[in-house]
Amino acid sequence: MKKFISSFDELTNVQLYDLLKLRQDVFIIEQNCIYPDIDGYDKNASHLLIYEHDELVAYSRIFAPDAKYNEETSIGRIIVSQNKRGESLGKTLIEKSINYCITNYPKSDIRIEAQAKLKNYYSDLGFIGDSDVYLVDGIDHLQMIYKVKN
Repeated sequence: MKKFISSFDELTNVQLYDLLKLRQDVFIIEQNCIYPDIDGYDKNASHLLIYEHDELVAYSRIFAPDAKYNEETSIGRIIVSQNKRGESLGKTLIEKSINYCITNYPKSDIRIEAQAKLKNYYSDLGFIGDSDVYLVDGIDHLQMIYKVKN
């Protein structure tokens, strides 16, 4: 498996295509949710891509403090391709994303906007609920936070 973390400007055309296609395949087609995935935030994010052979199998985007949420780093668009779920790849992706945040922004907690049905999954990885459940594009979500020990 190959792992890359790149700024938007460092992404190759192939990597950009791969991450947009994976996000489309899962978040729009699989989840049957029409929403604006290309939301203007990608340019300000670091992108974590995990490839197996030449296939992008997992991805997240990471924001510096204040880029998306007040004073906190953020991990979003957390995704594992449908054919790779159940192989602990999601856990690896999230742990690598957390480690990137802690290494680069050691004094900042980490916020995610999680699908409510995944609350226990993220709780097992150290996140705690930080909001009531609310709708985003017809899907229940909640804010969760990972407290970084300073």
